[in-house]
Amino acid sequence: MKILTRFLVLTGVALLAQLHAHAQTPDTVCVNSSAVPYSVTNVPTSTYAWTLSGGGTLSSPSGNAITVNWGSTPGTYQLQVQETSGAGCEGDPVSLNVVVIPLATASISGSTAMCYSDGQPTITISLTGVAPYDFTYTDGTTPVTVNGWNSSTYTFTASATVPSAGGSPAVTTYSMVSVQNKFCSGTTSGSATVTVNPKPVTSAISH
Repeated sequence: MKILTRFLVLTGVALLAQLHAHAQTPDTVCVNSSAVPYSVTNVPTSTYAWTLSGGGTLSSPSGNAITVNWGSTPGTYQLQVQETSGAGCEGDPVSLNVVVIPLATASISGSTAMCYSDGQPTITISLTGVAPYDFTYTDGTTPVTVNGWNSSTYTFTASATVPSAGGSPAVTTYSMVSVQNKFCSGTTSGSATVTVNPKPVTSAISH
């Protein structure tokens, strides 16, 4: 009985090991990614049947290599392939979970007007998608890049030009240059304008 029990336990362990032999780390792609390649090792006499649970379309799902055009709906989808040998024997299906994520976005806002003596205002960048983000913004002259940002907002202090006394207002416009995460590039929008009004210069008192 002990020998039989041990055999059953070992058999169960072997089966579990076999079931998990094809376990894979999920893949990650961005929405609307096109012609993303997937493949298994080719056996010339075998055929391969690919299926996709949703989220995209397969190209020629019969060979050992395919491409997928991913759609616009984020989510987790399962890509599966089953091999049939030249002798007509079916292998175990092999699956890969694919996480389709939304594109990263970055928008900037916070326009204001101020006097020459006021402190510099703060400007906010709003981020969406999957962190961490790498993004670049500019004041129209000097680009600033931030890498590995994990929050959905980023705030910085403006360095707007202060005009000379008695001169014209100075306008500094901040805008986004780019945004991306480790998977793909995203989209940017918005701007923030800081208008600094000069110190007035009063003439001499006349009589």
